[in-house]
Amino acid sequence: MREQYQDPLFVRQGRGIVPTNFAVELHADIQEPLSLLIDGAESRETFEPMNSQRTFRVSSHKDIDLLLVPPLKRYKQKHAPHVSIQADIEHLNEQDRQEDLRRRRVDVILATVPLKDHGYHNQLLLEQELVVTVSKSHPRIQESITEEDFMRESHLLWRTQRQNTNTLDSVAVDANLPARKIAYSTGSTVTALMLASETDWLCVTSKWHALKMADKFDLNVFALPFETQKVPVYMTWHQSQKRDQGHQWLRSAIIASLEEADIA
Repeated sequence: MREQYQDPLFVRQGRGIVPTNFAVELHADIQEPLSLLIDGAESRETFEPMNSQRTFRVSSHKDIDLLLVPPLKRYKQKHAPHVSIQADIEHLNEQDRQEDLRRRRVDVILATVPLKDHGYHNQLLLEQELVVTVSKSHPRIQESITEEDFMRESHLLWRTQRQNTNTLDSVAVDANLPARKIAYSTGSTVTALMLASETDWLCVTSKWHALKMADKFDLNVFALPFETQKVPVYMTWHQSQKRDQGHQWLRSAIIASLEEADIA
């Protein structure tokens, strides 16, 4: 290789040798294709869930984790007790999501927007209906809510971004909804619901999260007073992992765990 590149790759230092700057740069250039080649060989290995000690990495959002992690943990304990699943990387930048999937820093991404670039596969996991929640002690809204009520009140903004807008506006059938009065914005459903319980602010969130927390936070849950589409959740992975038996198991485990929990 030294003759091929006409540049020394290592130099003597003391009693040993160290890589030159050129060698370090060369390693950076070949590290990714070499890793893909090694991973490709590993993907042909037989995956035995009950015996495997493999670690999988899932990038998600904290609100999706509330849906997925408990049933996936139960499924893993039953079918793959020694497998480790890490769900602690949250991507807010689409370019970072693509890069980490391509480099296999993560195995799958769960998000409300699919990756449409060539080389990525997307599977719809579930669709979440949106509802509006209010404190049971709300001074003006008790038994029902009208569109006029909805627009008159102040709101907690659930700041999960979809298609360069907030979640509600991205799925509203009427694209010309009047601007709401935003009192507070947060990226956490639990934070939004807790604040709704302690104030007279309205909180729009998924029906699953609202019903899960309604009794604990003393909330009323109402259907939205206008038509909306459901919020989708996609599972996305890179095509280089398509034939990986372990990766196939992970995707199947995510789907099966959601179905067993009656979420999908």
